[in-house]
Amino acid sequence: MLKRTAIAQLRKYTNGIVFKTASKPKRRWIPWTIFGGSFFGGWYLTQHMTFTDLLAYWRYDALPKNADEVVKYHADLNRRLNGLPIVKQLEEAGFVQVIANEEKNLLVSRALNTPGGIAIPPRVYYNPSRRETVGLYHLGMKLTGYPFLIHGGILATVIEDLMKEAFRLEKGTKNINQETKDLSISYKFPTLANQFVVVRTTDLQQYGNKTKLKAELMDQSGNRTLVKANATFASEE
Repeated sequence: MLKRTAIAQLRKYTNGIVFKTASKPKRRWIPWTIFGGSFFGGWYLTQHMTFTDLLAYWRYDALPKNADEVVKYHADLNRRLNGLPIVKQLEEAGFVQVIANEEKNLLVSRALNTPGGIAIPPRVYYNPSRRETVGLYHLGMKLTGYPFLIHGGILATVIEDLMKEAFRLEKGTKNINQETKDLSISYKFPTLANQFVVVRTTDLQQYGNKTKLKAELMDQSGNRTLVKANATFASEE
């Protein structure tokens, strides 16, 4: 009752004007999640991209293969390849480097042999006692399907390329008609572009003139399997 009387008295002296207190200013919302995600995403990508790779993506196609920039780019990739721990591990495990047959897959050896693609020839290792073959491929930014992720068709091509090399090494000859049958691919994880990948055969079985192969594609550390594959090859001597 006293409160109502006080309010009535106040309105009487202020001609009915009611004064409102100012509301507190709202705090400005800062999207920390978006900022943090963008920052760490950008940091992660910079760990897998170099300035020369960006140049390769935009410029090197228009340059002759003997241009200084292209030669430097190839030299940089070979240095990175030589520094991979998997190279030392293969040598310690009894694998020997072999000369790959460039005619087995013209898509890899010619069409994709460009800066930003498969700029340097894959390096192939073979262990005759274990009957295993390992290939190291650098997959550049031009081979992406989604941004920064290698296209699934390219991964299948690379795996088939290594399988054919393993088949050739098992037969011990270059003069062989190779026909791929029943190639099946199982994708486990996305494959980042501008990385080396390790492709290796995991099982080889002979059935008359047919050879069954299993293979897997891993990241450049060789610790995570990204793709698995099975295929059958038929040969005619």
